[in-house]
Amino acid sequence: MPAIVLTQPFIRHYEGSVFIVSDAIGVSGWDDDDRVRDRQPCNDNRFYNLPDNGKGVATELPLDYTFICPEKILTGIDIKSGPCRITSVSKSLEKSINDPYLVSPLPLGKGKILYMDSEKYMKNILIFELDDEEIPDTAVIRNRISNEIKTFKLLKAKSALLSFDNFDPGFYEIELLKSDLRIHYLTLIKCFPLVVMTSGFGSNHQISKTIW
Repeated sequence: MPAIVLTQPFIRHYEGSVFIVSDAIGVSGWDDDDRVRDRQPCNDNRFYNLPDNGKGVATELPLDYTFICPEKILTGIDIKSGPCRITSVSKSLEKSINDPYLVSPLPLGKGKILYMDSEKYMKNILIFELDDEEIPDTAVIRNRISNEIKTFKLLKAKSALLSFDNFDPGFYEIELLKSDLRIHYLTLIKCFPLVVMTSGFGSNHQISKTIW
């Protein structure tokens, strides 16, 4: 699975964002009929399947919006140190409140999700502040690229807590269950800790801290 870099903004993703994507490459407008394909233009219509456009929805990312991230850039980098960004939530995680800033927990945790990433011992923590009947007992986390699934039992407490500190960068969906019934759902991106920009001089790149 390659690591790629955006060469320009794409929906809610910034130029320089780094992603791990699937090896599978699609072709937009591809026709299964050989006779039709022979008459199609030769433009590069290839794309990566991007699981999250920044709003929780899968989309097609054109190859010509990207380049392969040089391996040397990631050498020695703690890739798990990047932040999380919440991209979509179920209605059950929003708050009924007049202040629109606090209603929905996007992308940094409001609504009924408190996202902690600023303190030394509270990195990439999601705290769900819920009423008793809304508190889940199980979290099911799926990597939307590899389809790897991890299941966690949650402690019975006033607030459910999930840590993404030891997760690799990637696209994730989280189901929160109570007695095997899904009561909450959200998607998030665990970002790489860096942004990669081309300098315009050969293969030189400029590295800065991620903002998304």
